[in-house]
Amino acid sequence: MARKACDGAGLLEAFRAAVANLEAHVDEINELNVYPVPDGDTGSNMFATVKAALDEADGVSQVTAERIAGAISFGALMGARGNSGVITSQIFRGMAEALGGKTRFNGLDLANALQQGAKTAYGAVAKPVEGTILTVIREASEAAVATAEKSNDIEIVLTATLEAAERSVAKTPSLLPVLREAHVVGSGGQDVHEDRLAVEPVPASAQELAVAALAVP
Repeated sequence: MARKACDGAGLLEAFRAAVANLEAHVDEINELNVYPVPDGDTGSNMFATVKAALDEADGVSQVTAERIAGAISFGALMGARGNSGVITSQIFRGMAEALGGKTRFNGLDLANALQQGAKTAYGAVAKPVEGTILTVIREASEAAVATAEKSNDIEIVLTATLEAAERSVAKTPSLLPVLREAHVVGSGGQDVHEDRLAVEPVPASAQELAVAALAVP
């Protein structure tokens, strides 16, 4: 059955699942970390950032899409760790702005939020570098928008977003020489892929982000 919209409760539960998924891959992502500094902490930093975002969202009393997205954004900003965490917080900030005033959101709303998240993240970086988390969220959001213009089914939009994120992560070595030389993909981009929003049925509806991005039913 088509999922036309997601509410605040669905967004929160999907984000919770995304955080758990990222936690399970922290060590794997840390091992990929060679850019901008090979200090092996991208996965740890990203998890600390999204965990802070989840803790903030869990404290929201009025569970609308706007309030949950806003809490995720604020929590990520206050708890951001490292370059990847700061950029992720900007993705969430753009998404929260796009979901402002909404109690629920549909596939096109989600696609527009992802696109706004990508634009906000790019705007926050003085010298954007392709082959990083920025590339992955941009290409994933572009796929989301293109798909949403044809179908407003949130699961279809989420699937297209995830597939685009996977393709984007796979090609990061061709965009960033240091990744190609180390024979790895971009760790920040892999974070976005692992931090995707779950589309499986959850009471009230569900989300999965691939962010960072981030995704929803």
